Amino acid sequence: MDTLPLSQLAAFIRRVFALNLPEAVWVAAELGQVSTSRGHTWLTLVEKEAEGDAIVAQLDAVVWASGLKRMNKLHGPKLVRDLFQEGMSVRLQVTTSFHERFGLKLIVEDIDPAHTIGSLERRRRATLEALSGDGLLDRNANLPLPLVPQRLAVISSDTAAGLADFQRQLDDNPYGYAFATELYPAAMQGGQTGEEVTARLRQIARRRHEYDLIVLVRGGGGKTDLAAFNEEAICRALADAPLPVLAGIGHEIDDTVADRVVHRSLKTPTAVAVYLIEQLLRAESRALHLGRSITTTAGQLRAQQATRLVRYAGEVDRAAATSLQSAHLRAAALLDELQRTAQQSVAVTQQRLDHYGVLLDALRPETTLARGYALVSQHGKLVTGPDMIETGVVTLRLRDGRIKLQKP
Repeated sequence: MDTLPLSQLAAFIRRVFALNLPEAVWVAAELGQVSTSRGHTWLTLVEKEAEGDAIVAQLDAVVWASGLKRMNKLHGPKLVRDLFQEGMSVRLQVTTSFHERFGLKLIVEDIDPAHTIGSLERRRRATLEALSGDGLLDRNANLPLPLVPQRLAVISSDTAAGLADFQRQLDDNPYGYAFATELYPAAMQGGQTGEEVTARLRQIARRRHEYDLIVLVRGGGGKTDLAAFNEEAICRALADAPLPVLAGIGHEIDDTVADRVVHRSLKTPTAVAVYLIEQLLRAESRALHLGRSITTTAGQLRAQQATRLVRYAGEVDRAAATSLQSAHLRAAALLDELQRTAQQSVAVTQQRLDHYGVLLDALRPETTLARGYALVSQHGKLVTGPDMIETGVVTLRLRDGRIKLQKP
């Protein structure tokens, strides 16, 4: 077997690629790593297993500055920049380049935005179906929103323009409402978004009693900017949040899955701030309305009670006058009856006295003596029987005088 120099083998491989891949081809892959240097963009393309994250193929690619300029002119610089993000599913037009020293490298000539957007939509639908199957779409929306939400846990990038707009709107509200905000910084775009946002949600959950709700805000962006907010992990974390979540992630017409699982989604961070201010305004209006209602009701009750008191006082006066009159009438009747009873009692008593007087007169000794009787006494004692008389003087008392007799 002949032994070939390494350079000869490398030259042979370069000819094989040149002969077999003379034109550009379209290839589908996921962007594993993305970096830039001197105007060029360096990519690591990977293909993963259908079920799992194991990498089955990996190649390096580069977008030369000239090719990037051409793609920016064709698709727009913002879209191109958004498509070349780690974790994106892309369809690239590439040519092969094999160098004897640096090996195989793919040269990216063009990118298909429709493929990436379609992939994002498929991922979005799959996430929606998974969350709906687990009953998570309305879980956070069913949490009660505090009447006066002022203690806010804010998840955002500390450099996001949307965060500054949000804070400025809260601070400059015309009603002087005070909001206490605490920032939990997290990436709002790119491959780290899901991991960092879910980590911040876990931190907030441990301090849930210190806040009224969670606010998720970032600046504006297109579909590719918001790809992380269609990922199942971050959407599950938002749905399971222990506090209501308000989202203002600056999306366009199409909503992300995150917008579907939070308590309320608004278009921009400024809109979230306006919504919170309006919540406090409504709460204050309700409190003022209740205060006026209480004052009005209290006045009405006071007037009603005053009317009742006047009526009760009149009824008491009338009842007292009627009772007094009845008492006078009863007293007069009782007095008449007492007088009649006294007169009758006096008359009966007088009759009894007269009867007793007659009886007394009839029983008086003088009356008895007047009828011819005599009282016999001896030694100062009345004699009622013959055995009582002793020898000596016996006195007989008659009506007209006394007689003394001598018993032998």
